Amino acid sequence: MASAASLNVDPERYNKRLAIVVPYRDRAEHLAQFAPHVLSYFERDKLDKHIDVSLHIVEQTPGAPFNRGMVKNAGFMLVREACDYVCFHDVDYLPIWADYSWSPTPARLAWFGLTLREDWTNFFGAVCLFDNAAFVRADGFPNCYWGWGPEDLELGYRARATAGDFERRDGTFAALPHVHAGFSAPGVWTEEARGTHEIFLARRDRLAAFIGKDGLSTLGFRLLEKTPLALGGQVLGRSWRYLVDIGGPPA
Repeated sequence: MASAASLNVDPERYNKRLAIVVPYRDRAEHLAQFAPHVLSYFERDKLDKHIDVSLHIVEQTPGAPFNRGMVKNAGFMLVREACDYVCFHDVDYLPIWADYSWSPTPARLAWFGLTLREDWTNFFGAVCLFDNAAFVRADGFPNCYWGWGPEDLELGYRARATAGDFERRDGTFAALPHVHAGFSAPGVWTEEARGTHEIFLARRDRLAAFIGKDGLSTLGFRLLEKTPLALGGQVLGRSWRYLVDIGGPPA
């Protein structure tokens, strides 16, 4: 196997430990496709195969609405001592051509293949990457969005506020089909999505004020279980599944 240095790339970008954190709930069919695909990708990609990678599926306990921001924050706290940088990765996007290499600057990895029409300048979702220190400076994701919401949009603001901007690597991904949780019809938000976006609109003019007051700095969760990831009775290498209790929305 050729080394990263022999391929005339910056070896610093490929000698860091990467943890892929996947927020998860009730997507068994997607997970069965995603995990083997991602692990195979890192075995075969010309450059990314040089990355020391591990996969972490973080599942929220049933009951409360899904809080992707808190689940991803919890995932970061669980893996941060074993990695140098982290990629927050939706389970329904499979990398075809992408760049997962380390950077001190936050990076958006996915553009081609997105299922929704997005704003190229501000979109910071689906698959995004952070150096550990950069994620701590941004205070992670906001914890306030219970249900389908704009936690990724707010994280993009935090990345720009604390790092100057984020990289737009515009990789190509294959989207796995599913009913979109945020819409009841094309272009029509669900009641849940309207509620979370109302929260964002109320915060939008003072987002900087919430860095250090709503995120990693205020996160509370309990790790209930950590097991090697097994699919179809087969344990996958360097892959783990976590069950976390993050509580529920404020009364």
